[in-house]
Amino acid sequence: MLIFNFHHIEKHLLHPERKHISMSPQGLSRFIRTLRLLGMRIVSMQEVLAATPDAINDHRSVLLTFDDGYTNNLLEALPVLEAEQCPATVFVLPGRYGGTNEWDQGHLPESQRDQLMSLAQMERMAASPLITLGSHGLYHRDFPTLAESDMVAELSESYQMLHQTFGENFLPVFAYPWGHYGPREVEALSQSPYQAAFTVETRPWRSTDNIYQIPRFSAFYRDGNPLVLLAKLARHNLLFA
Repeated sequence: MLIFNFHHIEKHLLHPERKHISMSPQGLSRFIRTLRLLGMRIVSMQEVLAATPDAINDHRSVLLTFDDGYTNNLLEALPVLEAEQCPATVFVLPGRYGGTNEWDQGHLPESQRDQLMSLAQMERMAASPLITLGSHGLYHRDFPTLAESDMVAELSESYQMLHQTFGENFLPVFAYPWGHYGPREVEALSQSPYQAAFTVETRPWRSTDNIYQIPRFSAFYRDGNPLVLLAKLARHNLLFA
């Protein structure tokens, strides 16, 4: 299975230095259509959690994920996903409802930072039958640098907040902030209510992988160009897998 990781979907690139984690709405639409033209099927997180080893090893199955919960996921990504009838999972930060990207942009005035969805906006996002929510922690902190008690608290509190607020629209899945993790984090996740956790390792998901170390390909700005996406898939020997 191929899993792709997005961050920003925006009509105009607001911060050129983050080009590697942005894509235009038109690019997202082309990305989805290119995958489907190649005979790939975009699946939901529910299907991922129920996947058999054969389904996991099938590179024609694709999952789309979004990290952080930016307002542009609601305003720009969701209309594309609905137009294409494409499921996706958004990993959000319940400790930062309505906040900003302080972890990367703390040096900027708050008005210039990337805006995160408010609780009301997140509820609108989750109301779509195409969208499920997962956890990205509470505050987007670097888990390997945290004291174990703080790490466990983030896992527990983010789960409780999202479960209580969103019910069935929240699935017990987790994405490591920045993709940073180690054996301690994997063990903590395995002892938690979370059923799976996602990294940013660049390769397909295989059934032999630990369920708390699921790899994802990052989707870059240029991947919205079908030729660039084809080249990327070919480079990883995935076009005819």
